[in-house]
Amino acid sequence: MESKGKILFLATVDVTIYAFLIPHMKLLKNMDYEVEVAASNIGFSNKIREEGFKVYNLPFSRNPLDISNLKAVLMLYRIMKENNYIMLHTHTPVASFIGRIIGRIVGVPHIVYTAHGFHFHELGNPFKNFVYFRLEKFAGRFTDVSITINKDDYKVAIEKNIFPNGRVVYVKGVGVDTQKFSPEKVSLEGLEPSLSNSSETTFISVGRLDREKHFAHLLEAFSLVKQKRSDFKFLIVGDGTEGVYLKKLSAELNLQNQVEFMGYVKGVEKFLKISRAFVFASSREGLPVSLMEAMAMEKPVVAYDIRGVRDLVEDGVNGFLVPFGDTEALAEKIVYLMDNPNIGKEMGKKGREKIEKEFSLEVVLSQLERLYTEVLANE
Repeated sequence: MESKGKILFLATVDVTIYAFLIPHMKLLKNMDYEVEVAASNIGFSNKIREEGFKVYNLPFSRNPLDISNLKAVLMLYRIMKENNYIMLHTHTPVASFIGRIIGRIVGVPHIVYTAHGFHFHELGNPFKNFVYFRLEKFAGRFTDVSITINKDDYKVAIEKNIFPNGRVVYVKGVGVDTQKFSPEKVSLEGLEPSLSNSSETTFISVGRLDREKHFAHLLEAFSLVKQKRSDFKFLIVGDGTEGVYLKKLSAELNLQNQVEFMGYVKGVEKFLKISRAFVFASSREGLPVSLMEAMAMEKPVVAYDIRGVRDLVEDGVNGFLVPFGDTEALAEKIVYLMDNPNIGKEMGKKGREKIEKEFSLEVVLSQLERLYTEVLANE
């Protein structure tokens, strides 16, 4: 069947596309649109091509002041000018800021922007918040549809009129594959016996090892937990710039026998399956995928009460929310789940129910299909 037109998905780096957006692009492909991708290649572009999509590699940098972004601007302008896209769907801050402006200049009929968590937020530096807000407000003028993925951002976008020439839509994240992340279907094959057969209570946290994720807070909390109970393991899954510092801190807190740094892993669902609960100390999120995957695996959550997280975790129902920075409260809830495993299991089941009902890939794709159909019908 002849294509209804070409659509460009744009992100700063290709991992964003590969990790979260392939199902969204396949949805549009099944709707008879030709979908292409533009992003900086950090090792995932060939995987995207294997999924059946053409990829343009641009020298984007996550640092907005990097000179390489100027070259990316010129390349992106030429790509958009030559391909006559009927829709541009942008993701991530740098690419979205640049892409929406270029999209308007070249006359792309429909410009859609998914804000995966505004960079200004309740715990942000006031000056940085001001700058990020003004940048969003400026680029908002070139946006036809903005997708916000949590209730806080949706409210702010409406109240502050960030997108004066477009409309704001609330879509519940990128969607979780509840078939892949299913406790009944995940096999422990290949997992180290020392982990799968451990008699200790295992906790897990997944994410980039950077400052905003505050893994140091979790280590401090577990050092408090150890004063009451030492029969636990804490798995940290992910890598990043703070890895060396966190390993040093773990040793200083005398947690080297309890904490294991797993690095970046494939098949995180195996580690989730053997864990009692998911712990999370981030200060800035849009709608955290790692947390949703843990909930889909029926794990109760102990986390800070921040934007995005509070959309998912109902305090006392499917987990616990505590004030940001209160490591003593984190420790208290962790010990509670150690002492009350049956309550934790019930919380975990309620967490999966919430994901299936509101945040599953099936639910999100249904929302997006309605939105894309509506947007692309208005020529």
